[in-house]
Amino acid sequence: MISAAGVDYIYPSGKHALTGINLEVAKGEFVAVVGHNGSGKSTLANLLAGLEKPSKGRILVDGINTRDKKDFLRLRKTAGIVFQNPENQLVFEKVKDDISFGLKNMGFTPEEIETRIAAITHKMGIEHFTSSFELSMGQKQRVAIASVIAMGPECIIFDEPTAMLDPKGKKDIHNIIIELHKQGLTIVYVTNVIDEVLAADRIIILENGVIKGEVKREELFDNIEHLRATGLETPVIMDILFRLKQRGINIVVKRWTIDAVVENFISYIDELKQA
Repeated sequence: MISAAGVDYIYPSGKHALTGINLEVAKGEFVAVVGHNGSGKSTLANLLAGLEKPSKGRILVDGINTRDKKDFLRLRKTAGIVFQNPENQLVFEKVKDDISFGLKNMGFTPEEIETRIAAITHKMGIEHFTSSFELSMGQKQRVAIASVIAMGPECIIFDEPTAMLDPKGKKDIHNIIIELHKQGLTIVYVTNVIDEVLAADRIIILENGVIKGEVKREELFDNIEHLRATGLETPVIMDILFRLKQRGINIVVKRWTIDAVVENFISYIDELKQA
């Protein structure tokens, strides 16, 4: 789906934002990119979406070279991007106008636009939203996501989509992203909050513009120290399991939830009582 080979991005000042990026994302995969602020995450997101061009190397999205201006609209139909601040993505007063903006640029007829808006607003539970200016940040982010989904992309790149939201808003948006992946969309999820990537198939660690490592979801627990070395905070659940393991209590869970940890800990205690 996405192939980045030998990609550098250099600012006009000569400073490298990204160096030697090689990344493959398969169709239908959920890949997270984590790292400090300033590590190059947002720059990478913009490159993968074709909003910026590599200074060196090549990026293909479903075979489309992001450098080719003639394929820009085809690229937009294939890969969409959702930004950290939804207010940077919503430009009209009316929600329907924001959703229809990209569709008009892509040449959809008024009838097709109305049909798509009706379907996507119902799907996202935002059919009662009218004025974009009167919405909360979490609601605005849902509209921003809807405006991208309406164009029917196969891949969506999320650039820290929950950074400006309250806890409920974060949970709502994260659940939407997980559901979109279940529906078959390819997801590239850029964040600096490790708790948000537990649904990802792989986690790419970006540091100072360089990919420092890659961790599969099933390998997360065995790479806690590696993740901590990047300065990222590991999930509370992992910290609990890691501390238990250090004390000789090895709790294995398939789901990274408090309920799963409690259930498995109770089973562990019951087994000790029966021994």
